[in-house]
Amino acid sequence: MAMASIALPAFALLPSTPKFRYVQDQPYQQSCLRLRGHHQLSPICSMKVSMAEFGEPNKVKMQIDVVREKLWEATPDSVKEIPWKKAEKILLERLLLLGQNAFKWALVIFFIFSSLSDVIFSISRNQELIIPCGLFVGCLMTDFLKEITNELFRNSEEKGLNWQLVGIGCFFVLFKFLCGSLVLPARLFLFHLVNGGLMQLLWLWRSLPEEI
Repeated sequence: MAMASIALPAFALLPSTPKFRYVQDQPYQQSCLRLRGHHQLSPICSMKVSMAEFGEPNKVKMQIDVVREKLWEATPDSVKEIPWKKAEKILLERLLLLGQNAFKWALVIFFIFSSLSDVIFSISRNQELIIPCGLFVGCLMTDFLKEITNELFRNSEEKGLNWQLVGIGCFFVLFKFLCGSLVLPARLFLFHLVNGGLMQLLWLWRSLPEEI
């Protein structure tokens, strides 16, 4: 008598695996469900992660505010009574004056070396007549630019600050570098024009403290 064998499906012989499993890697992910064969967090879990991430900066900001308040309370009254806004304004004005003086002395050094090199080069090229013409036109151009800027910016000359002269000086320095690619006669004339403009500018700057 032959024994009858019953064929069972293959999946019935395999051990059953749970369809879902808990993720216990991190504390805020204990309630997150992960599907078998997929690696996507549930919306609830991602919401908790986002709240945890954005909650830390708020705590740090609150701690900084608390420390600031404690430091202000521990500060002596004599320090609190100091007009900090006025001191900040005075410091800013001093720094601006210092920067303006540094720029002026930089222009003086640039003018000296630029004028000497241009004069020597003009003499070596037998172009001596270009020197006085360029200097004269440069002086007139500085006066013209100063009149225009005075009309445009009437209230900028305050407490030794003169942004018109600073702007004109930057214009002449930039203009000289831009003229370096021109042909020789025009380049020499424009170089001496810049030197004349800087010479007149420094003369006006020298008389600036007497006008204020």
